[in-house]
Amino acid sequence: MVYNNSKKAEGIGTLIIFIAMILVAAVAAGVLIQTASSLQSKSLDVGRQSQEKITTDVEVVQVYAFNTSDAVIDGTTDVLTMVIRLGSGSAPINLDDLIIKMDTQAGSQNLQHVVGPYSTTQYNVTYISNGGVASAAGYLSVGDLASIQFTNLNNVGEGETATLRLLTKNGAVKPVDLTTPSAMTKATTYLYP
Repeated sequence: MVYNNSKKAEGIGTLIIFIAMILVAAVAAGVLIQTASSLQSKSLDVGRQSQEKITTDVEVVQVYAFNTSDAVIDGTTDVLTMVIRLGSGSAPINLDDLIIKMDTQAGSQNLQHVVGPYSTTQYNVTYISNGGVASAAGYLSVGDLASIQFTNLNNVGEGETATLRLLTKNGAVKPVDLTTPSAMTKATTYLYP
């Protein structure tokens, strides 16, 4: 009886090719799983950052100026006050990360938070209400109502416009357009709303 060894050799070659295909498929599956995991992690990070940008919001309640009976808001005697609170769903904001930019027809100024006296480059904060929760100093938390005081660097006269911009570390720029009345004869002038 004669056996044919060529069929056995073909079977071993096919088996080797089959095992190689399984190994290649396993490596490809591993790469796909790793890529999917990496993409999921990145998408979660982007989603969290987007949520912070959307929900980090400062709401301006009121803006007014003291000592305006001389018909001009200037940096020598007049004090600008802005009452703020957090927007709905916003996370607490570190006031050191809140920059206020004031643009007038005469120029602009940037203000940063300071604990102590305010000036034309720094603003200070007085808490009007803490929302029933003991907040850490220097933070604006849920339910807080805070008063920001600073002096204006550039004069703003009667009937002129100015823009306050609140820039947070995360979140959109919050512009507040101000227009002075055509006659500032009282000691306090309300500029917003």
